[in-house]
Amino acid sequence: MVSRARAGVWLTVASGLAFASSGPLAKSVLAAGWSPGAVLAVRLTGAAAVMLVAAALADPRGLARSPRHLRTIGGFGVVAVAGVQATFFLSLQHLQVGVALMIQFLAPVVVIAWDWVVRGRRPTPLTLLGAAVALGGAALVIDVFHTEGLRPVGLAWAALSMLCNAAFFLLSARTSDSLAPVTLLGAGLGVAAVTSWALGLSSVLPLHFGTSTAVLAARELPVWAALALLITISTVVAYACGVAGAARIGSTLMSPVLLSEVLFAVALSRILLGEAIAPIQMVGALLVVGGIALARSGGQRRPAASEVPAPGPQAT
Repeated sequence: MVSRARAGVWLTVASGLAFASSGPLAKSVLAAGWSPGAVLAVRLTGAAAVMLVAAALADPRGLARSPRHLRTIGGFGVVAVAGVQATFFLSLQHLQVGVALMIQFLAPVVVIAWDWVVRGRRPTPLTLLGAAVALGGAALVIDVFHTEGLRPVGLAWAALSMLCNAAFFLLSARTSDSLAPVTLLGAGLGVAAVTSWALGLSSVLPLHFGTSTAVLAARELPVWAALALLITISTVVAYACGVAGAARIGSTLMSPVLLSEVLFAVALSRILLGEAIAPIQMVGALLVVGGIALARSGGQRRPAASEVPAPGPQAT
């Protein structure tokens, strides 16, 4: 049991590292003249092809029955996958990777607020304290006292990415028992890929394919190599390790462990792109990670008898 839990933690850390490579890799392709829509479409199409093959091999019956869960898969693909990535890539045009990712990772605070306001699940004092610490850390990350270099449009896209990421947590919690993870990922990525091309062809997210050379760690490499890494490492490996890790340690422990992505992203951005983060922003990063871990470990207070809703439709 201990070895299984240890393996789950390491798989989750590996998932965080793989997800963290997304920002630097995507930004290197964007810097080569590719539009966010083009990067998004190629990334999601490649990842969908890989995951659909995996789903067909691992759960062929579940994949055949996936049309029965069209609303779930559609919401997951459009909002929780395409929405998160599109808005994140758009924010990278105006913000450093570490700052954009830090704002996106405030999603658990949004989930806590949603559960409290909409579902009536009042958080514990420890959860509220953690949320407050995380919000304070976010203020330091965006360096509210020195806003040079922070474009409002970039902050807006990052905030929208945070909301889409919160939808990812909420949709995953509602559907974890109705679809096998590999089927949800494969079909969801398929929907996300179709959505990305629809957005591109309609010029909502214009498709512009730039030069054939990207720059990583001050070295030139073919842009297809950066895209291949973005598809395989940042998407397929990241999701696969995350699903395997969650199966071993559960979502409660997985959430704070996966926050390692934030620190990995800052380190990789420094190594691969040469982006520096100010000391005050690093302090904010640690506060965000610590605050959200504190908030998620606090759990939820069970409603008192007076708080139990009257008979009727229940929030789930």
